[in-house]
Amino acid sequence: MHTLGRRLGLTLLAGVVLAACAGGQPSSVTWRNVTFQVPDGWYVFEETDTRLSLSNADIGPEAIRSADDVPDQDVVAIFLTFEPTTQPADWRAYTEAQDATVEVDEAIQLGDGVPATRIVFDYVTGGVPLREMVVVIPSRGIVALAQPVPRLGQTDGPDVFLEYRETFDEILESATFGPPVME
Repeated sequence: MHTLGRRLGLTLLAGVVLAACAGGQPSSVTWRNVTFQVPDGWYVFEETDTRLSLSNADIGPEAIRSADDVPDQDVVAIFLTFEPTTQPADWRAYTEAQDATVEVDEAIQLGDGVPATRIVFDYVTGGVPLREMVVVIPSRGIVALAQPVPRLGQTDGPDVFLEYRETFDEILESATFGPPVME
């Protein structure tokens, strides 16, 4: 009996430890039948039917309630939105309207050969220099915008973007696609 009680106690303890560990951020997230790997230390801070947002700091509404809650670290995010009519030409027009410098405009494939277009550009808005990447996946109506989230007065956004460029690419390249979600 004593051995059975000890085993039961260890089993319950293991369950409590596993439950505590499971309370963190997921290692992957599935949105609109597309699964993305979430890098260690990153957060899923927004998920709706039309938007999925990931960042390297918790910047969701529960975490940021005042200016005192803004992280001290460089913050970057990738915002995935459902935009069924958006095409790469729309983003080319946007970059032109912003007087942006397009650094990359290329056809790529994600997952098991899903065609997409990647555009990397830099520009200045409101005196703040930025570098961003958009990946348009027309067959899914998905647009992914990867960018720094600058703090007030921060001017090194383009460099911050470059520091995280590989991570942005890894998130997008990790995509595994299920059947398209029919609207």
